[in-house]
Amino acid sequence: MRTPKETVRAAGDRIDSATALADRRLVAGDAGLLDDLASRADRWLAKNSGGVLSALSGANAARHAAAGDRPGMLEPNLKDGAGGLRDLHSLRWAAVCILGEVGLDPLVGARYLGAGDRRELAQAGEALLAARCALHLVSRAADRVRARSAPADDRLRLDLQDEVGGRLGMADGDELLRSVGLATRTIAHLHGRTWPLLLADATRGRRRPRSAPVILDEGITLSEGLVEVDPQRSLAKEPSLGLRTVAAAASHGAHLGRATAARLRGELEHHDGPLPWDAEGREALLSALRRGRAAMPALADADHIGLLAAHLPDWPEVRGRPQRNPFHRFDLDTHALEATAALVEIAAGALEARHVEIWDGLADPDALLLGAFLHDMGKAWPGDHSDVGAEVAQGWMAHMGFDEDRARHVSALVRLHLLLPRVATRRDLDDDDELAEVARTVGDTELLDGLYLLSLADARATGPSAHSPWKDSLLAELHGRVRRVLTRDAAAVRAETGAAIAQARASVDPALIDALLAGLPRRYLLAASAEQLAAHARLLESAPQPGEVRASVRAGPAEGTVTVTMAAGDRRGVFADCAGVLAGHGAEVLDARAFTRADGVALDWFVAAARGAVDWAAMTADLERVGGDGLDVAALVARREGRRDERPPALAAPIPITVRFDGGRSVLRIEVHGPDAPGVLYRLGRVIAAAGLDVVGARVSTLGPEVRDVFFVRAPDAPIDTDALGERLRAAAARPSAEAAPATS
Repeated sequence: MRTPKETVRAAGDRIDSATALADRRLVAGDAGLLDDLASRADRWLAKNSGGVLSALSGANAARHAAAGDRPGMLEPNLKDGAGGLRDLHSLRWAAVCILGEVGLDPLVGARYLGAGDRRELAQAGEALLAARCALHLVSRAADRVRARSAPADDRLRLDLQDEVGGRLGMADGDELLRSVGLATRTIAHLHGRTWPLLLADATRGRRRPRSAPVILDEGITLSEGLVEVDPQRSLAKEPSLGLRTVAAAASHGAHLGRATAARLRGELEHHDGPLPWDAEGREALLSALRRGRAAMPALADADHIGLLAAHLPDWPEVRGRPQRNPFHRFDLDTHALEATAALVEIAAGALEARHVEIWDGLADPDALLLGAFLHDMGKAWPGDHSDVGAEVAQGWMAHMGFDEDRARHVSALVRLHLLLPRVATRRDLDDDDELAEVARTVGDTELLDGLYLLSLADARATGPSAHSPWKDSLLAELHGRVRRVLTRDAAAVRAETGAAIAQARASVDPALIDALLAGLPRRYLLAASAEQLAAHARLLESAPQPGEVRASVRAGPAEGTVTVTMAAGDRRGVFADCAGVLAGHGAEVLDARAFTRADGVALDWFVAAARGAVDWAAMTADLERVGGDGLDVAALVARREGRRDERPPALAAPIPITVRFDGGRSVLRIEVHGPDAPGVLYRLGRVIAAAGLDVVGARVSTLGPEVRDVFFVRAPDAPIDTDALGERLRAAAARPSAEAAPATS
């Protein structure tokens, strides 16, 4: 209990106490007591408006950092995320600090907001509040079923979206997520445009002297941090005016001013048909895209006022379209802008200097920017989104008036934008035939270099599960090898191999290297680094007995990885048993290579994630027990699975298990897609060994809760029953501790 004086004093200590004062209301009791509090609170808020709004800005930033800093997220926080209800509330609280009256209406009277803005904010707020209420009903009902009690969660989880949408009378979670996404987009946009003015007026006074406008382009100025257009100019006379204004705003990381946004929006609403493109409009779009993340506020303006839809009639099909899977963080058009921004950052050196060199070597970097912007647009129409997207991109490029060569190049970027990630994580990079096929598909180094940079940017825009230093290294390896094929630089391949051997000879006894190389398959030398050659040589100072395993651990080829090297007297199943030991000790396998020398010695290595509390010494000791009778690998894996108590990720639907076979001249490729689980690589390897097949390599690709394990096995002399093998692999891929996902082939 506090007195009115104590209550106001507490507001100076905590921003949530200050905002609670702004929203005070009488529930019951003495109205005079509330009047006393109100009088004190209003005087204190007016006197401290600058400090309150500065503290509120910091609180807003902290909320966004924790709950999501962009609207259009897959699992938005309806209260605390960007564009959530708290952003709407902060505008109401700013009004009482500056104008002495809480609410949005005072902001309209003071011309911070327009009447149309006020209506849009109210509608967006109602949509979010309804969704939040439905979410709480659904989540609390789920808690009762689980017989547990938990605080209400404001995150609209993927697995709850269909049910929440049903509570609101919507068809499914897609309709709900699009409604919520566009509502958060509206609030975030208007909050972002209005808040800097509110903060400036609160800290420096509404009567402060205004800075002189800065001319940015013909008829376009920067005033008080916002971009305005001369009222005498219009879209009817200058169709590129809107895009030029957006480009000017992007150059300063600014929003359009309220008056300019309202006027352009009014013109667009009364314009008949799409706005035409001209050279100035095309250059303005490219100029904005070149600005990367700094252009986000201006491009949000272009979307909000309908400018993008006016220039691109199919834009409403992609606007706010959800991507409801566990990988993507954002809806479709937000992802496109995020990918473009990530590409600009990569070109500026955000990752490695060699990426800057690749960007600088492109003949048409603007085409790659357009490819990043358009790469996923095909998802708005039925069919394979890469093929459909290539047609959409070709059509949009023609509609915008770009030349035919550039349009074809952008279309090719869209059609092939998944090629390198798929091959890098699912194909054998030591297979010359695979590399030649990628080279034939791509055709030239300009397209290959563009696809490589686009793959890196797309992964970062998708989310944390889509990229890692290890996956980046696979992409880099594939890019380099295919580039050598395209440039027919066989000498570079020989030089690299020779350099690796020479470097290994310098670190260990050269005689050990000579002994190691005797009878090795060529594929080994293509895959092994100098460090790997040396590691195997050290393990083979003497020949291992049949079934004997020797192991060592060192730092891995990419940040956050380790390499576990093994040499063994070969026997079928040793690869699977070693994978089981790693799983039993909690190591997350990223990649595996397996080779057999002419004398029957198996030379394998695993790349594993370095994170987690793995006792690498104990794991190495267990690996060396694999060949004896003292280690039960299946029991080791089972104990690990029993210790795994983290809750499986929430999914909109179970992950199906699929098995695919792809036969080559010398290697059979087996791809298994299903839910991630400890020990799955071991169980699959045991099935393959039981079928009499020798594993010569493996790729492990994890995206969120899903895993794609790809095995490369020596093609058997006799045909195998792929139907029966597929059934056994599907059974092995099912989570042992949960219901198996539905199996398809």
